[in-house]
Amino acid sequence: MLRVGLSSHPALDALRNAGVQYWVALLLMAASLGLATWLTPHATWYERMGRPDYQTVVPASFGDWIDTGESDTGIVSPVQGEALHEVYSQIVSRTYLHKPTGRRIMLSLAYGEVQQGIRQLHRPESCYSSQGFAIMNLSADHVKVDDQGVDVFRMTAAISNRREQVTYWIRMGNKVIDGPPSALNWTRMAMGLKGMVADGLLFRVSEMAPDAQDSHQMQDRFIMDLLRALTPVGQAALIGRSLTS
Repeated sequence: MLRVGLSSHPALDALRNAGVQYWVALLLMAASLGLATWLTPHATWYERMGRPDYQTVVPASFGDWIDTGESDTGIVSPVQGEALHEVYSQIVSRTYLHKPTGRRIMLSLAYGEVQQGIRQLHRPESCYSSQGFAIMNLSADHVKVDDQGVDVFRMTAAISNRREQVTYWIRMGNKVIDGPPSALNWTRMAMGLKGMVADGLLFRVSEMAPDAQDSHQMQDRFIMDLLRALTPVGQAALIGRSLTS
């Protein structure tokens, strides 16, 4: 009599294979969920550094500079419309008068406590471009302050007969970000892998001036005077570290 072993029946083999695949898939899903939970940042950088209030961090007067208090300064907004308050948790816009020369430097600080999704800050070249400006001579530079310095970007923004010379930097966590726009994403991801939600500060100064080199020298003086006037905590809020560190 011919006997068929149940252990080798095709239907049973298919069931066994399906069962193995089910448990493998279940284990992979559980592992993925655990890994995602482990990699999800739970701490925020702004809480770690004490929620800076930039209206008070940056003084209304320091050295030879004083806030003019002008309400209509012509400062370009870091982003347009209602999105301004969706992206940024703090905005500071001031025009400072340099008393010895009478020249004016426009200051714009845009701070976002959480750099995720649509709440990521916007680089000035994209903000100016979206508002009709032509961007010229965008380049990296370095502002020396005492024995240290700050990596910055320079550009000229022009529209109609207005020519604005701009210097800016972006602080994320405890460092100023240099390099291409992708450097922001890499920094944010690196902080996330350490369990930290990145914050972001856009610091921008500018002047209405035809000569970029002369204007940048005045902006450098403003930056140096400002950083020297701040406490180490205030310096860290702007550049991620103190000048004495």
